[in-house]
Amino acid sequence: MKKALVAVMALLLVSVMVLTGCGEEEETPVEIKIGAIASMTGMNAMTGAEHRWAYEVAVRDINEAGGVYVEEFGTSLPLRLVFADDQSTAAAGAAAAERLIRNDGVDLLVGTNITPINIAVGTIADKYEVYLAACVTWLDQFADQEFTWATDMFTSTSAAAEVPFQLLDLQSESERPTTIAMMMEDNPDGQGFGDGFRQMSQQYGYELAVDEAYVPGTKDFSSSILKIKNAGCDALLWLGSPTDSIVLIRQLKEQQVDLKYIHGFKGFWPTEFVEGLGEDANYIVHDGFWAETLPYTGAAELGQAFKDDHGGQDTVSAGLPYANIQILAEAIERAGTLDPGKIRDEVFNGTFTGTVMGDITFENGCAFTPLLGLQWIDGNRIPVYPPEADLEWAPPWGER
Repeated sequence: MKKALVAVMALLLVSVMVLTGCGEEEETPVEIKIGAIASMTGMNAMTGAEHRWAYEVAVRDINEAGGVYVEEFGTSLPLRLVFADDQSTAAAGAAAAERLIRNDGVDLLVGTNITPINIAVGTIADKYEVYLAACVTWLDQFADQEFTWATDMFTSTSAAAEVPFQLLDLQSESERPTTIAMMMEDNPDGQGFGDGFRQMSQQYGYELAVDEAYVPGTKDFSSSILKIKNAGCDALLWLGSPTDSIVLIRQLKEQQVDLKYIHGFKGFWPTEFVEGLGEDANYIVHDGFWAETLPYTGAAELGQAFKDDHGGQDTVSAGLPYANIQILAEAIERAGTLDPGKIRDEVFNGTFTGTVMGDITFENGCAFTPLLGLQWIDGNRIPVYPPEADLEWAPPWGER
């Protein structure tokens, strides 16, 4: 009797498995969900908007070309971005990543454009073992974290901090500035960059007469500006958000502080910066991660697409996030699966050719890309490093 009962129960179990699909191969997904951390609000919303635009266009282009082939399922799948606002803070970025993983069930993550936020998100990626493809994060600070589930594509603080001095060394020695002021955000981003500037100023023989850390979101820079004026500075190196950058330049003009050379990072390159300042943005030099004129596949087309969507304005930031999606899509195809660990492994020490950033090689999860130096002249970006045009010194405010 007992044997008969066991046989009946076994038969029922097999029937249930057949009816419910248990024991069969995993059902083919209808899409690949990518959780995208983005600065949609807060101080970095201007730079975040360009970053998000590039992600969206990259996904659109890949999907229009047929999607991403996944061998495990024997079919191509479309990519779908699920955005989460990091509110321009590390804490909100970490919380956003956790929601994307736990609530939205994303397969993979792509990062925002701010170092401290991506580092916070990388901690969440490691916690849940979900692969994060980050970019625009200082490589040295990223590598220090020794993430096992995150990769990064950018430059280092020391390499970036050297660009202004390399550019100045190309100028006539008699015309170069002699007394430099430095102002950095008081956060890991600014601290790392400040260390790079201090090192490079000594290496290239320049004096940092003012070395200031400021609280992001500051509305009154008068005390720092007074120090710059009293020290007789003729140049400024800066790292700050677009909002803070606009406030700073306006107050420098109001107080008639004449600096022949201003070179800024992060906050000086968004189109909103020059739109907000108009002619007062002239002669300011800013960093750039990419340019549509670079001889890379698809670079010109991406630059034109941005102009079409932004009233003719160009971009120096879209290349990195666009290439980030390109690399992620190719890594999925190489892995042949949506297993995040296998996708990560394809990137970690992989080489990817033909991206809008050119050929990219990762070593231990990090890929180096050089920075550019561009100068605002009448609303246009003029490449001055590597040199394609001559650097123009800024005349005094009263002579413009």
